[in-house]
Amino acid sequence: MRRFSNYACSTAHLPLAEREAIDLLIRTATQRQGRIVIEHPSLSIEAHQYGFAVHLGLFDDLSDRPDDISPELWTLMNHARRMGANWLWFDRDERPSPAFPVFPAVDGEGTGATAQDDTAAVLPPPGTITQCCRSCGGSRVMRDAWAHWDESAQGWTLGAVFDAAYCEDCEADALLVERPVDTKGTAV
Repeated sequence: MRRFSNYACSTAHLPLAEREAIDLLIRTATQRQGRIVIEHPSLSIEAHQYGFAVHLGLFDDLSDRPDDISPELWTLMNHARRMGANWLWFDRDERPSPAFPVFPAVDGEGTGATAQDDTAAVLPPPGTITQCCRSCGGSRVMRDAWAHWDESAQGWTLGAVFDAAYCEDCEADALLVERPVDTKGTAV
């Protein structure tokens, strides 16, 4: 048994023509022994509910970009492979990364918005703060921590938060800064 690493990416990072071509391959895919077979000349593609995944084993055999893969997709695949991933998952609900170009969205795809988003969000009370990445100012940050199982609460209870931090927008380790949030919910 092996463990595989995945790298999630917004579909907005793919040129529209390439997105539509892959979606067409998925819609017209045949089944063999109950398994959907997506016939791309160079890629191994697996469909999922919110997009598709591309296997990165291609890099084991090729060093140059095949003509049927756009430079943008090749760049994303290279980045995911360098990050240690075996699969690059394209997800319509994933927010775009500022590190890569963004192409026109179709029906809200690749915007990070979902059908469950509530446009009438509750605004934070005065005095609220947020944690932001010192490099890009983004608030999609996380910290290493440990938690323990609490039987009485029937859930995980946070035990400690460590210094190591990561920024999802920069896709890298980060230093965090604390910023106040105004009454409109925006970091200042």
